[in-house]
Amino acid sequence: MSHSQNTNITDTIQKNNLLCRMAKEHCQLEIKTIVHDNSYKTIGLSEILKVDLDNGTLLFDAINPVELKKSRAIKVVGKLNGIDIYFNTCIDSITERNHLYYCHAKIPDKVIHKQRRQQYRVELQNLWKIPVTLVLNNKTAPLTAYIYNISTGGMKVRSSTEDFSSINENTILDARIQLPNNANIQCKLQVRQTQSNTSGFQQLAGQFIRLNASQEKTIQAFVNTVERNNIKTNPQLHAS
Repeated sequence: MSHSQNTNITDTIQKNNLLCRMAKEHCQLEIKTIVHDNSYKTIGLSEILKVDLDNGTLLFDAINPVELKKSRAIKVVGKLNGIDIYFNTCIDSITERNHLYYCHAKIPDKVIHKQRRQQYRVELQNLWKIPVTLVLNNKTAPLTAYIYNISTGGMKVRSSTEDFSSINENTILDARIQLPNNANIQCKLQVRQTQSNTSGFQQLAGQFIRLNASQEKTIQAFVNTVERNNIKTNPQLHAS
């Protein structure tokens, strides 16, 4: 089941933060121009080399010089952590260096991001400590853990106190997830993998079994909230 939701980012800090993340993570970008019939033509692939907040410009890596023209409108399309990102801007200037042509473009008025895949798993940062209770059967004590990542398809949990090593692959667990705002979910989780890491954490990954529409909607809303929060609170506004 696919799901998409567009978010227009116009807040200056949030928008610049997102652009800086795209530069830092070397996101591959498709550069397009508008042709005579209002369709788009791809002129090359590039990435953001620098976000110049003082001058309000983006420096793009070298692309086809034949298609580069000052003041030309372009559409930039890319992906960051499973999220489609795109924005419109205008070429401000063109620089030639060692027979390669780089372009400066204005920082856009808005950036649009679209969550295309409903089952994109978002990782929860330390700000999000969401408890989960797992029950194997009525004869064993419940296991407690915290969500490491989650989507409408499944989740990975981890714990520093529980031992998941005795739980076999394909085991069906009863799961109770305590999301914020009393959005609690009770469902079945089929175990896909258990492991321990060098930090002393036990991890268990599983697939949800037959979530109902309300549960899917609740989890997807939470995933979107976490992703927007991650964009807004990224600690490094890297512009160099």
